[in-house]
Amino acid sequence: VLGSQTGMLVSYYGTQDDANAAENPLASPYVNTNPDSQTLFIRLETTATGCYATTTLGLEVLPLPVFPAIIDYTLCDDNNAGDLQELFDLSTKDAEIINGQNTSVSYYASQADADANTNVLASSYQNTSNPQTLYATLTDLVTGCRSTGSFNLVVNPLPSTLVMTSLAICDDNLDGFGFFTLTDKDAEALGGQSDILVSYHTTQAEADTNTNALVSPYANTTADSQIVYIRLSNTITSCYNSMPLELVVNPLPVPITPP
Repeated sequence: VLGSQTGMLVSYYGTQDDANAAENPLASPYVNTNPDSQTLFIRLETTATGCYATTTLGLEVLPLPVFPAIIDYTLCDDNNAGDLQELFDLSTKDAEIINGQNTSVSYYASQADADANTNVLASSYQNTSNPQTLYATLTDLVTGCRSTGSFNLVVNPLPSTLVMTSLAICDDNLDGFGFFTLTDKDAEALGGQSDILVSYHTTQAEADTNTNALVSPYANTTADSQIVYIRLSNTITSCYNSMPLELVVNPLPVPITPP
């Protein structure tokens, strides 16, 4: 309002009459009394002569972007290292957080970084604790107004596996084939774990995709010995692990007729 002028006194008022009379000047900082927008009046007075002029100043309060409730970002400990650390692709949360608004989103490891807009995290981020809280900001692409929120990164452990003992049957007809009651191995496979679903598959790929689960009893398709795969799937987290199981058909003794 001053431009290049000097020797001026600037003051602000709620009404034109107050500005004209130089009465009830407003203190700064000032809290607006009308929601969203309000007009103030500026008095510019020459200190040497007392001559003054007035103009107006519009105050506008712009809405913040709406930060929605965010679902925690969960992964399984697929590197099977037991460290409960995984690489999270944070960009997969963008659409959920933006929620159709004309905004951009950034991620931070602390609320202080989010507030200061410093140390923005890369999209590929490995958690440093489990669970870990991350912070995000939504920035309006038109107004620049920002709002912040948070969500958790969670790495769920895989079911525990072990080296299984073989499942053996006797070869009643000497052909190397028979029927295996696979469920006899459920308790050993579980090892005392709860909330775990046990299934059996002929290949590792089928165990990984949870397809073509075998029905018990199961007739082996390879004579004498065959490897099948046990899938352990957590019914709460959906994390899974797998391990091989050998099916063995033991030959019967061959009696020798004495002479």
